[in-house]
Amino acid sequence: MVPVSPAAARPSQIEAAELAELGQALMSSKRGARQQARKRVLEIGDESLVPPLVDAIFFTPRNYRVDLYKTLEGLTGEKLTGYYEWIEYLGSREDIEPHPAYFDWKVALLANIDPDYRKIFYPGAPLEIRLEEVVSGGVRLAGIPALDNPATLPAGEARYLRPSERVFGVVAGGEARAYPLRILSWHELLNDVVGGEPVTLSYCTLCGSGIAYRPRTPAGGAYTFDTSGLLYRSNKLMVDRQTYSLWSNLTGEAVVGRAAPTGARLEVIPATLTTWADWRAANPETTVLDLAPLKREYAGRYGFDYVPGAADRARTGVAFPVWRKSNRLERNTEVYAVRAGGAAKAYPLGLLARRGVVNDRVGDQNLVLVSDAESGAVRAYHRGERTFTAAPEGKGLIDAAGTAWRVDEGALEDGTGNRLERFPGHVAFWFGWFGFYPHTEVWEG
Repeated sequence: MVPVSPAAARPSQIEAAELAELGQALMSSKRGARQQARKRVLEIGDESLVPPLVDAIFFTPRNYRVDLYKTLEGLTGEKLTGYYEWIEYLGSREDIEPHPAYFDWKVALLANIDPDYRKIFYPGAPLEIRLEEVVSGGVRLAGIPALDNPATLPAGEARYLRPSERVFGVVAGGEARAYPLRILSWHELLNDVVGGEPVTLSYCTLCGSGIAYRPRTPAGGAYTFDTSGLLYRSNKLMVDRQTYSLWSNLTGEAVVGRAAPTGARLEVIPATLTTWADWRAANPETTVLDLAPLKREYAGRYGFDYVPGAADRARTGVAFPVWRKSNRLERNTEVYAVRAGGAAKAYPLGLLARRGVVNDRVGDQNLVLVSDAESGAVRAYHRGERTFTAAPEGKGLIDAAGTAWRVDEGALEDGTGNRLERFPGHVAFWFGWFGFYPHTEVWEG
């Protein structure tokens, strides 16, 4: 990503104080004030005012937005009548440089939601993403409670889980743990320790991407994260509690704040989205989140109903703008997403399930992807120069030399000490993946 500095914007015809005055007037409940402000903005005719006025739509009651829409139409020639439509338009207009006071304007608006946003967007805060595309998800900073070192149960005691339920499975430090979607769909983020190793699991429900990270700090400690309440291209932005920097759920990069200019990026670790039955069969010693203490702490306070699918039903119709779009796949097609050597590739889950075993190359990596049609689980591994097919009766893999390989959570093993390590990938909705990786390849089977 290319750094973006608020100070780099071109000069404008109006000062910061007048921008604030005009913006507030256009958000006013007083029709006369709005119309006077609209007249003044159109007299100025400065496109650098488009970003702050688009932000103002979100904070203006619907029945007072008409003057904002007319003002934006006059500045751009575009006739759009919705906040999300204007966000998408602004996203596509990378040539529009915001007013020099835009940073302060936007921070002031966000501080109306939560004053603690000023800890993230402090004066001179480095930006690695376009601030114009950062939008509020409608909740305060940490308004969606993350789970910190949640209580767990042995698999045999987790009687609340159904065999067909989807879980995220992680193995770290020789220990296996499962995180049910019925829980993660509400909390969206957890900070845990598995096998003595710190693990952060970030789940963006909007774009279907659940990604496990190793959250090590440069000093060897561990970051812990909260949901920021902010989104970028319909993907959640996490905030770490150590530096108050924003991080992208999808890329693992620090994008705003103190960690951003260092090029910090969290290491992705393998996580498997599968059924509870499949995960338990492959990892019989696994632990899993204990539901009882979560119900006691969060069900009444936050209204969380931990019945499978309840969180998705509560979010029915909720969507956020993404301006980069592709009709190559249906919007919410689930793909297995892989990045390697600067390249990105998307594998539709349905096609993978029909093929079962796929030998492929992504960037500089030769990979084999193993898909289970019954559970929907996909696991990717380094394959070197080997080529694999499914073993008889679906039990493991066979290479071209006829050697049998066992599919383990962490690696492929041939029984003689040879190992081919797991390669991290994750599931995402097509629209979310394409919004960040428009040059992605698509595997067509």
